[in-house]
Amino acid sequence: AGRAAGPEAGLDAGAGHPPERLAVVRYVPARLLIHRPREAAFRADVGRLAGLRTPEAALPYRFVEAPRFRAAYERSAAAVGGALVADAVEGVSLTRLLERYGALSGPAATVVFGCVLRALAAAHTRGTAHGDLRAGKVLVGADGAVTVTGFGLAALTTGAPELRAPELWSGTGAPTCRADVYAAGCLLHLCLTGQPPFPVPELFSLMARHTTAPVPLAQTPGPLREPLAAGLTKDAELRPRAVDLLAETERAAAPGWADRGRSELRALAAPMVEPLPRTHPGTPPAPRPSSRVVRPAPPASRATPLLPPSHRRTIGAKEPS
Repeated sequence: AGRAAGPEAGLDAGAGHPPERLAVVRYVPARLLIHRPREAAFRADVGRLAGLRTPEAALPYRFVEAPRFRAAYERSAAAVGGALVADAVEGVSLTRLLERYGALSGPAATVVFGCVLRALAAAHTRGTAHGDLRAGKVLVGADGAVTVTGFGLAALTTGAPELRAPELWSGTGAPTCRADVYAAGCLLHLCLTGQPPFPVPELFSLMARHTTAPVPLAQTPGPLREPLAAGLTKDAELRPRAVDLLAETERAAAPGWADRGRSELRALAAPMVEPLPRTHPGTPPAPRPSSRVVRPAPPASRATPLLPPSHRRTIGAKEPS
C-alpha cells in the first residue's frame, strides 16, 4: 500500500496538490489479459466503477497497463500485464476471523451480511458484478467496520466453487449480479455456522448440492432464516437483488442487533488487525534477491580464458532487455 496523490482518474498530483489517498496495487498477470474479449470486459468493469465511493467497498479506480505486456508474455508466462489501483483498507479477513473464533453470533453475522449487500448493491448500480465474493475478500477493521475488496476482477475469475450459484455450474459461468447475491447468502451461512452451506470436497457433489439440495436452515437463528433462504434461492430469476435482500434483512433483524454486532466485531478484530506495509511516491522498490545460480570457480588446474574488463559480468546483474 502507498499514498496515491491526484484525482480519482489517475495517480499524478496536479496543481494545488490534492489530498493524498491510501491505495493498494494489485498486479494482474499478463496471461489473464491475453484474451482480448476478456481484457475488454475487465477494462469496462474498472471504468464503470471509477468514481464510485461507498464505505463498505474498497473499489478500484485505475488500471495501469504494462508496456508491451503481450510480447513479454511470449517470453515468460509469469509476465505482468498491469497494475490495478484500488482504495486500501486495514483489517483482518473474515477467513482469519472465523478460523480463530469460529461462528459469529446472529447480530455480528447480520452486520457482515448487511455490509456485504450494501457493497454489492453499490457496484450493481453500475452494472458490474463482483464475481469472486468469498470470506477472504471481506475485511473487518479494528473499529468493527466491514469492507468488501476484490471488485473489478469479475472478467478475470471464475469464483469460489463452494459459493458458486446454481446457474453458474452450467452455460458460460459468466458472473452476474444475482450470482453475487447467492455468494453473499453462502457467506451468511458461513458466518452463522462456521461452514459453507454445502461442505463437500468433491466438485461433482458440490455442483449437485448447489443445484438441487434444499437450503440448510437448521442452525440459522429465526430472524435470519427468511433472508438466508431468499439469498440461496436456486432460480436466479426469483432470487432478490442485493438492495431488496438488504431491506428484507434489516426488517427481520431484532432491535439493537446492529450495535451489538458492530461491538462484537470490533472486539474480535481489533487484536488481529495489522497495519499495511507502506511505500511512498518516489520510493524505489526494495532490491530483489538474484535468481541466478552462482557456480563455484573452476579448479586452478583448468585453463580459464580471461575476459577484458569491458566484457566482464557481475553475478546477479540484470541481463539487457
